[in-house]
Amino acid sequence: MKYLILFLALLPAMVMGTYLLYGSGFVWFDDMVRWAEHAFSLYLPVSSNKLYFLSKFSALSALWLLVIAFWVQPLRTYLRFDLVEFKKLLGGFTVGYGALHLLFFIAAHHFKIAHIGTLFVQHLFLSVGLGAMLILSIAPQVKAWYKLLYIGVVLVIIHLLLGYKTLDNTHILAISLLSLGLALRLVKR
Repeated sequence: MKYLILFLALLPAMVMGTYLLYGSGFVWFDDMVRWAEHAFSLYLPVSSNKLYFLSKFSALSALWLLVIAFWVQPLRTYLRFDLVEFKKLLGGFTVGYGALHLLFFIAAHHFKIAHIGTLFVQHLFLSVGLGAMLILSIAPQVKAWYKLLYIGVVLVIIHLLLGYKTLDNTHILAISLLSLGLALRLVKR
């Protein structure tokens, strides 16, 4: 089970690497990707800004891994489906993809620190997302701070709600699952 979870958690990183390398001048790699696209009828999306697309893709990967990691305890409590030994692994991948999301966002803005600082001041959802990232990466390391993870999850939900004018079904489902998981964790059984 551990290797299956590792493979599934690394799958978004493999897709991001493929997307980043495709069209970069490696002819053998481009030929291999075109062959795979034709053989499996899967196509890489076309985007004018690769770094912005990778930022969005890594954000979705982090979001869904957070949902899975956050649901480990309710699944154990209510359905007796035990994945507790993989919770830290899933959480680590969540933080890793969250860090990639931030890195690709900064790279999409050409590493202009003054411009990025202005964006963080002008747009509340960016500051909330950074706060969520810090809490979700630091809180599991200190046993006394472990309950702060709930605040981190709430900040992720706020980051999504403030960051999009209209939410698509994926975000609505993720917010619903995170909210339900939070409620199930807070209700004592």
